[in-house]
Amino acid sequence: MHLTGKWKYFENYGAGIAEGELYLKQEGSRLSGRIVFTDRLKGEMPYMIQEFLTGKVEEHKVRLEATEFDIIHSDFSVSYELDSWFGILVEDTVIKGASLDEQGVAGNFEFVKMDGSMSDKL
Repeated sequence: MHLTGKWKYFENYGAGIAEGELYLKQEGSRLSGRIVFTDRLKGEMPYMIQEFLTGKVEEHKVRLEATEFDIIHSDFSVSYELDSWFGILVEDTVIKGASLDEQGVAGNFEFVKMDGSMSDKL
Protein backbone atom coordinates (compact mmCIF):
# COMPACT_ATOMS: atom_id res chain seq x y z
CA MET A 1 0.00 0.00 0.00
CA HIS A 2 1.45 3.33 -1.08
CA LEU A 3 -0.65 6.46 -0.55
CA THR A 4 1.56 8.97 -2.38
CA GLY A 5 -0.40 10.70 -5.11
CA LYS A 6 -3.36 12.86 -5.98
CA TRP A 7 -6.77 12.10 -4.44
CA LYS A 8 -10.24 13.54 -5.11
CA TYR A 9 -11.84 14.82 -1.90
CA PHE A 10 -15.52 15.06 -0.96
CA GLU A 11 -16.94 15.79 2.49
CA ASN A 12 -20.41 16.37 3.88
CA TYR A 13 -20.43 18.01 7.32
CA GLY A 14 -24.09 18.87 7.76
CA ALA A 15 -23.73 22.65 7.45
CA GLY A 16 -22.30 22.25 3.95
CA ILE A 17 -19.98 20.32 1.68
CA ALA A 18 -16.32 20.52 0.70
CA GLU A 19 -14.86 19.28 -2.59
CA GLY A 20 -11.30 19.38 -3.88
CA GLU A 21 -8.01 17.54 -4.14
CA LEU A 22 -5.57 16.01 -1.69
CA TYR A 23 -1.88 15.80 -2.58
CA LEU A 24 -0.31 13.18 -0.35
CA LYS A 25 3.26 11.96 0.19
CA GLN A 26 4.05 8.81 2.16
CA GLU A 27 7.46 8.06 3.70
CA GLY A 28 7.26 4.84 5.70
CA SER A 29 4.27 5.31 7.97
CA ARG A 30 4.50 9.13 7.89
CA LEU A 31 2.23 11.21 5.68
CA SER A 32 2.49 14.84 4.58
CA GLY A 33 0.87 17.01 1.96
CA ARG A 34 -1.83 19.54 1.32
CA ILE A 35 -5.52 19.62 0.58
CA VAL A 36 -7.06 22.28 -1.66
CA PHE A 37 -10.83 22.56 -1.71
CA THR A 38 -13.92 24.68 -2.13
CA ASP A 39 -16.04 24.97 1.00
CA ARG A 40 -19.76 25.50 0.43
CA LEU A 41 -21.72 26.41 3.55
CA LYS A 42 -25.51 26.30 3.12
CA GLY A 43 -26.83 29.76 2.32
CA GLU A 44 -23.39 31.35 1.85
CA MET A 45 -21.00 32.05 -1.00
CA PRO A 46 -18.32 29.36 -1.48
CA TYR A 47 -14.66 30.01 -0.74
CA MET A 48 -11.43 28.16 -1.57
CA ILE A 49 -8.92 27.09 1.06
CA GLN A 50 -5.66 25.17 1.31
CA GLU A 51 -4.54 23.25 4.40
CA PHE A 52 -1.08 21.79 4.97
CA LEU A 53 -1.11 18.32 6.52
CA THR A 54 0.88 15.82 8.52
CA GLY A 55 -0.23 12.36 9.49
CA LYS A 56 0.42 8.66 9.63
CA VAL A 57 -0.84 5.37 8.32
CA GLU A 58 -1.01 2.21 10.46
CA GLU A 59 -2.20 -0.92 8.65
CA HIS A 60 -5.42 0.36 7.01
CA LYS A 61 -5.96 3.33 9.38
CA VAL A 62 -5.15 6.82 8.08
CA ARG A 63 -4.92 9.95 10.22
CA LEU A 64 -4.31 13.44 8.80
CA GLU A 65 -4.13 16.71 10.71
CA ALA A 66 -3.94 20.22 9.30
CA THR A 67 -1.08 22.29 10.70
CA GLU A 68 -1.83 25.58 8.92
CA PHE A 69 -4.09 27.02 6.23
CA ASP A 70 -4.34 29.69 3.55
CA ILE A 71 -7.51 31.23 2.15
CA ILE A 72 -6.95 30.98 -1.61
CA HIS A 73 -10.09 32.83 -2.69
CA SER A 74 -13.00 34.41 -0.89
CA ASP A 75 -15.28 37.35 -1.55
CA PHE A 76 -15.72 37.88 2.21
CA SER A 77 -13.81 37.55 5.48
CA VAL A 78 -13.41 33.91 6.57
CA SER A 79 -12.91 32.62 10.11
CA TYR A 80 -11.54 29.09 9.78
CA GLU A 81 -10.58 26.24 12.14
CA LEU A 82 -8.05 23.52 11.27
CA ASP A 83 -9.35 20.06 10.33
CA SER A 84 -8.43 16.46 11.17
CA TRP A 85 -9.40 13.36 9.20
CA PHE A 86 -9.56 9.79 10.56
CA GLY A 87 -10.16 7.15 7.92
CA ILE A 88 -9.90 3.55 6.82
CA LEU A 89 -8.39 2.42 3.53
CA VAL A 90 -11.42 0.44 2.30
CA GLU A 91 -9.78 -0.28 -1.09
CA ASP A 92 -6.31 0.46 -2.46
CA THR A 93 -7.70 3.67 -3.95
CA VAL A 94 -10.45 4.71 -1.47
CA ILE A 95 -10.21 6.13 2.06
CA LYS A 96 -13.46 6.79 3.96
CA GLY A 97 -13.89 8.21 7.42
CA ALA A 98 -14.84 11.04 9.75
CA SER A 99 -13.50 14.57 10.07
CA LEU A 100 -13.47 16.98 12.95
CA ASP A 101 -12.39 20.62 13.10
CA GLU A 102 -11.08 22.56 16.10
CA GLN A 103 -14.54 24.09 16.53
CA GLY A 104 -16.11 20.64 17.03
CA VAL A 105 -17.83 20.37 13.63
CA ALA A 106 -17.83 16.75 12.42
CA GLY A 107 -18.36 15.31 8.95
CA ASN A 108 -17.95 12.28 6.73
CA PHE A 109 -15.38 12.24 3.94
CA GLU A 110 -14.09 10.17 1.06
CA PHE A 111 -10.71 10.36 -0.70
CA VAL A 112 -10.47 8.57 -4.07
CA LYS A 113 -6.98 8.15 -5.57
CA MET A 114 -6.59 9.63 -9.03
CA ASP A 115 -2.93 9.30 -10.01
CA GLY A 116 0.13 7.92 -8.20
CA SER A 117 2.60 10.16 -10.06
CA MET A 118 1.79 13.45 -8.35
CA SER A 119 4.44 13.42 -5.61
CA ASP A 120 6.41 16.11 -7.47
CA LYS A 121 3.52 18.58 -6.83
CA LEU A 122 3.97 18.41 -3.03
